[in-house]
Amino acid sequence: MLYRYIFAALLLFGSITNATAEETQTVPERIYPGLEYVLSLTHSSANLDPKQVSGLIHFVGAMPADSGMALKDRQGATGAFYAFSIKSDFNQVLDYVYNPDIPLYVTMPSSLKQHEWLTPQTVKTLRQLPRQIKSAGDIRLLRGRDREIISPDTNTGGYYVYEQDRIVTVLPGPTGPVLISVSSQNNLSEVGRKGCIVGNDKDWNYLYSKETGLNTFGLGWVESYMYSAQSVIIYVTDTSANTINVGSFKWLNGGWAKMNMVNSNHILKGIKRFASDFKQVLESPGLPEPLVVEDTYRKLQKSSIEGLRQMATPYFKALMHSDAAAVQANPFKSLLSSGTYLQQMSHEDLVQVLLLEYVKVWIGKKPLVRLASLQ
Repeated sequence: MLYRYIFAALLLFGSITNATAEETQTVPERIYPGLEYVLSLTHSSANLDPKQVSGLIHFVGAMPADSGMALKDRQGATGAFYAFSIKSDFNQVLDYVYNPDIPLYVTMPSSLKQHEWLTPQTVKTLRQLPRQIKSAGDIRLLRGRDREIISPDTNTGGYYVYEQDRIVTVLPGPTGPVLISVSSQNNLSEVGRKGCIVGNDKDWNYLYSKETGLNTFGLGWVESYMYSAQSVIIYVTDTSANTINVGSFKWLNGGWAKMNMVNSNHILKGIKRFASDFKQVLESPGLPEPLVVEDTYRKLQKSSIEGLRQMATPYFKALMHSDAAAVQANPFKSLLSSGTYLQQMSHEDLVQVLLLEYVKVWIGKKPLVRLASLQ
């Protein structure tokens, strides 16, 4: 059994480290007290002290776009940092990313399958947030707990379900408003299951099975978990330039047999995956007003599951004829060809697939199918 674990570890590490390490710098020591401070707020009732985060805000605001660094390990978890910028205004981030009436996967399609707030008061407060922050100098902080299902990993095809504590805080910054989002997953995730990226990851077409294991040769038997994860995302607005500098700090402890199989390059790759789609969606000139997306989402939610299946059938037929190796192998080949995959999908899963097809049309990406019935 030990040999089996070692062999699996070599397979996974090989898939992660074949690429040359891109980043050798590490985050400066002076940044860690601020990171520990904001992470502590996820499990306390304290208000935000802006002096404690001023160094973090300055660091993110000054970092050149597309910069990556390693983070020191934290409580057994491996870390990485990445900075990027988006041409957008602060209101658009609030209206799209922190709007509970627009699913989070709309702006993070290659990172998230589903996101759900488990604390109803958080949803109510988020709806009020855009109006509340108009007062100059105001600091707003909200707390909640959420549940996420992530998209299949690019290395292993595995996907995970987990819950985490989260805070979202908005405060004035040196060049415009600042938003800080902090999440902490301290309980074991559900066991990893086999997922599949169909074709190019940038096309946002994914499949999910209920089978445990990883969808990689030699790792199909693995019972893997995300043991813990912490994330700090900071948005620093430069109002005069209509630009937002974003810094993402992330730690992850994941693997099997209580061994952490994650390294910094793996995390960095994941943050870049998120950043690329985030920019593409929010910077798209074809992105409609938030109310249009809200309305489409609402219409899909009100549709019957039979109606949603009918609309989604051409999409899954297109996936079934993909030449992607994982699609032409079980479990996905049999699930798609028998129609079992479509029949087993939940109402919300069908809504997610169809809404993303609309998003593709809005931002100029080629969808697998054009669904005109709600446009």
